[in-house]
Amino acid sequence: MKQPMVSRTVLMPIELYRRVETYAKTHDISWSAAVRRLTEAQLPVEEAFPFDV
Repeated sequence: MKQPMVSRTVLMPIELYRRVETYAKTHDISWSAAVRRLTEAQLPVEEAFPFDV
């Protein structure tokens, strides 16, 4: 079964972006795969988005 190609623009703190980028490079995976893995590992939201909602 084919998956549709989805593109999204997301605003995030630069520090979180750098952490995801570092994780992706360290594990030699794509940026989106790194986001998926970190999400599945339940990265704490308070740590990921340290601003008031």
